[in-house]
Amino acid sequence: MLSPKVKPKWRRMALVLSAVLVLLAAAACGQKNKEGGASGAGEVIATYKDGQVTAEEFDKYLSVFTVLYPGYEQIVNIPEFREELVKQYIAYKILNTRASDEVKKQAASQVDEQYAFFEQQVESSPEQKKALDEADVSGEDVKAFMTLMMNAVEEMNSKVTEDDMKAEFEKRKSDFELVTVRHILVQTVNPQTQEEVRSKEEALKRAQEAKKKLEEGGDWDAIAKEYSDDPGSKDKGGLYEKQPAGGWVEGFKKASLEQELNVIGEPVETEFGYHVIKVEARESRNYDQLNEEEKTRIKGELAYNLMNEFMTKELPGLIEKIEPMKEEKSGDNGQKSDAGSQSQDKGEAEQGADGDKADGNGAQEGGASSGAAQNKNEASQNK
Repeated sequence: MLSPKVKPKWRRMALVLSAVLVLLAAAACGQKNKEGGASGAGEVIATYKDGQVTAEEFDKYLSVFTVLYPGYEQIVNIPEFREELVKQYIAYKILNTRASDEVKKQAASQVDEQYAFFEQQVESSPEQKKALDEADVSGEDVKAFMTLMMNAVEEMNSKVTEDDMKAEFEKRKSDFELVTVRHILVQTVNPQTQEEVRSKEEALKRAQEAKKKLEEGGDWDAIAKEYSDDPGSKDKGGLYEKQPAGGWVEGFKKASLEQELNVIGEPVETEFGYHVIKVEARESRNYDQLNEEEKTRIKGELAYNLMNEFMTKELPGLIEKIEPMKEEKSGDNGQKSDAGSQSQDKGEAEQGADGDKADGNGAQEGGASSGAAQNKNEASQNK
């Protein structure tokens, strides 16, 4: 439960991309479900400072987008949503022109790695190959799409300084405390299906029963196996050792930081159910003690904020005109109803590539990126 889902590398774009996806989702909310599309292939559909977008290039971008993010397929024909996608495309083009050679070099290495993994997936998945063929998307199209995005990602990452990262760390220092806990999770819902496992009343009663047995001297190994629904710890006596507190959902995190050491606390409710928690140790850290992954997550979160600021504050002033999206039947521009059905779903897209939510069975919400993940949820990911 404490380990984030491992996503394919080609999907794991930096957290900054999720800012765009959330803005897109928010823009589509409440809009009338009309179908819309770009105009004739050679027609200019948008202009911005020092550039333009043709229908042909946008349709290709949209085809790749829909294959890689099939969760958006049902709303991609909404004219208002397409307009937001045009804005996204313009943003990427602008950031690409701003990116230095060094930034593009760094992006290229990421693209090569992600594309190699993508090729492996396509080779092993007939469904993925079919989705690409039906959408008339080539490997080079996908690579160009990745390059466009990664140049934008690295451009935003390049603006984040070490001092920015240190300042962010100091703001949320408690998130990086290493905490050792034992816990028992009594689920109320199945995290994969969202179906109810047991009522809250039943779950609380079961959690209190487990707590009572532990307080009476019961063995953690035996009771965790009997009572816990967390596959990540039930066979280890409920143990999670030296985990960053910021990686846990709010209720669990609060208990891990505030609960008295070596005392079994009252059951704590989270979206996963009830947790019986015993905090065994807490260890504060300085910035220099963070590992590279944690620093990268801080950087990604700050880059996310910069992208959000660019999209909401600067970009509108750079766009000169976007032509109204014309209605078109679903399936135009190479989009098929089943295209990309084996690829990333909408939930993964909104997490961004490294939104790093938990694998759904307990407390972990994604290390240092949990704050950004929460912000995204309120509005509606690392390299």
